[in-house]
Amino acid sequence: MRAQYGIPYHETGPSELEFDFFRPDHDETLPLVVFVHGGGWISGDRTMFRDEAIWLAEKGYACACPSYRLAPLHPFPAAVSDVQTMVAYARRESSSLAIDPTCVAVIGNSAGGHLAAMTALLDHPLDPKLDLGGFSPKADTAVAISPITDLTDPRGQHLPIAWSFLEQFMACPFEGHELLWHQASPLHHVSGTASPLLIIHGDEDDVVPVEQSQRLAEALTTAGAQTALEVLHGEMHSFSLEGWFRIRSLYLNWVGDSVGAPA
Repeated sequence: MRAQYGIPYHETGPSELEFDFFRPDHDETLPLVVFVHGGGWISGDRTMFRDEAIWLAEKGYACACPSYRLAPLHPFPAAVSDVQTMVAYARRESSSLAIDPTCVAVIGNSAGGHLAAMTALLDHPLDPKLDLGGFSPKADTAVAISPITDLTDPRGQHLPIAWSFLEQFMACPFEGHELLWHQASPLHHVSGTASPLLIIHGDEDDVVPVEQSQRLAEALTTAGAQTALEVLHGEMHSFSLEGWFRIRSLYLNWVGDSVGAPA
């Protein structure tokens, strides 16, 4: 297996965003899976999915683990824009990475699940000032694990543990800024043109209510988009080892069916 660390993919003022890249040690063109870490948009780093990316690369996929800008220093839409940029970068550099630009999957958990869902729903840069050189920021398929899907009415529909990181991510209160909070919500970008989206959630999630995923799945189904919801019984926001093995099986089948499994 080949492993490369700290590859720059986007300049953000005085610094650069980087990703780690793992793939089998050959030059055949492969589907790419982009892993997006969680942490409430305010913490975490790209190493959190490193073991998972290495495991999947050993199954024959190319895998990328990107960094993205964190709130509150970089509030919405920074994190969304960064993951969109990573997808567009992968397409632009598909030849040098030896990946298929039509087979880009995004997988994320928690805040990363929110970001993964956004890449399945948006076919344009959320930030109109973001220049992607004409390359699409939309994932060809995505897997959202325990995602927040509707940021609106934060005190009414979210648990108290989430209130602080929601407000740090948005950098403004909901009251008086309702449109911005709608724009940050995957639920409010649903259309029939969404890329295939698998949603996974534990029914005893103690950070993000399972209803968040249920509502998104219902809206996607009503819109005629390809989606599936897997609710894991007895699982909380932090999954058991057995629960994560189940998630691996689910996303491996979903990605293989959506963009093709490596030969």
